[in-house]
Amino acid sequence: MMMTSRKMLGLAVTERSITAVEVACVRGGRKVLHAAEFPLPQDDAAREAAPLLGKALRQFLRRNHFSASRCVIGIGARWLVAREKSLPPTSPDLLAGALSIATEREFASDAKDLVFDYSGPVDSAQGQSVLLVATSRQNVDYLLAAARAAGLRVAAVTSSTLALAAATGGPPSSRRLVLYLSPTTVELSVQSGGGTRLLRHLPISPPAAAAHGSPLADGWLDNLAGELRRVVALLPGSQTPEQALDLVIWNASGPPGAEALADLGKRLSLAVRLCQYPSDLEIADGPAARAGEPAAAAALAAAGLNRQLLAVDFLHSRLSPRRKITVGRKAAWAAALAAAVILPCLALFLAWRAQQGEVDDLKGQLDAMQPSLAAAKDLVRKATFAGRWYDQRPRHLDCLRELTLAFPAEGRIWTTSLAISEDMRVLLSGKAADQGAVLEVVDRLDGNPKFAEVQSLYISEVGGGSLEWSFAISLKFVGASGS
Repeated sequence: MMMTSRKMLGLAVTERSITAVEVACVRGGRKVLHAAEFPLPQDDAAREAAPLLGKALRQFLRRNHFSASRCVIGIGARWLVAREKSLPPTSPDLLAGALSIATEREFASDAKDLVFDYSGPVDSAQGQSVLLVATSRQNVDYLLAAARAAGLRVAAVTSSTLALAAATGGPPSSRRLVLYLSPTTVELSVQSGGGTRLLRHLPISPPAAAAHGSPLADGWLDNLAGELRRVVALLPGSQTPEQALDLVIWNASGPPGAEALADLGKRLSLAVRLCQYPSDLEIADGPAARAGEPAAAAALAAAGLNRQLLAVDFLHSRLSPRRKITVGRKAAWAAALAAAVILPCLALFLAWRAQQGEVDDLKGQLDAMQPSLAAAKDLVRKATFAGRWYDQRPRHLDCLRELTLAFPAEGRIWTTSLAISEDMRVLLSGKAADQGAVLEVVDRLDGNPKFAEVQSLYISEVGGGSLEWSFAISLKFVGASGS
């Protein structure tokens, strides 16, 4: 469904800049009119004050000849929390209610500070799956205030990577990984079954930063391949040949080159497609720009012109409580007058109809229902008590998952003993092919905010003609809160 405005401005917000792209509908298609990058002010006061930032953005848009008054704002994945939720088959009317209950239970302490929306549902073997996405309410309010100060009307606030994945054309594929390499971050989206299954900010340095001082091809691509390999291994149906994955790459950072990215697909045994801007967004040529650099902002503008490309919208969330209908003063007086006349008449009518015999019959029916009512209450009490145990997820599972992700996939290091106490203190020991593998695992555990008090108890050669190294590590799992 197309919006009424024929021009739309996409604003892709990162830590250091805002990329702006203006897209217009021209003869049944879309065309880029203007594209430019707005560096965020270095002054802390200007960055933190939304009116000052909006004023600077308005001057920037005028200076670069932008004329669209409506915009779509995109947020990076590092400022989002995305979790896939599996639900039984549910009607669309009940889906939002079920997800609202899930968010209240899972984010009980932070729900008031977050804005939620969801993408989907996607049919699966277990029923249906949706991607629940949350972001800080404070960040959304700040971006809205800055946009209004710049004289813009905000049509939507969404994820830049999800908008880019939805707008990317090309050959149809049942499952694909959309990798977005920007100058400041590396983000990944997984599409399957016509919907989005995953959104993640990968914890590795951006390509542009990794290119300084040392060759990029080996170390950086090894880290990226390892992260993608973990993601693919955890996807449902990843071992099924008929559900093969495609790797779609948007490279907006410059390095690495096409050959290195093609080699990445060979390492993962995935078919690779390197996207071209703006043709792979089904947008006509616009102002000259580096390959892929304004792609995310252009995809945001396209989503503003076609809301079917909006996977999530924090400004018009389907999980937001419905607004109360306000009644005018005249309507309120009319309703009060009608109630004053109708209610007494209704009460007289009901009193006239009430007969003592009918009352006795109702009392008899109520007495007969008492055993069934008591049995139903007892069943509800037992189901509620059992549900509390069923819904609890042992923290040991999360601890085991984080420990597994810390170990490399190449098999140079393995665990021979693992102990987890009730207070989530962990003692693990094992062997490795070399000392460097042990130090790498220790660094990963120490860099994970879900672990604390990481200590290497010992690292020593096994001896006796063996080239292996033995080690022991102690740590404490603190979970997502980091406390």
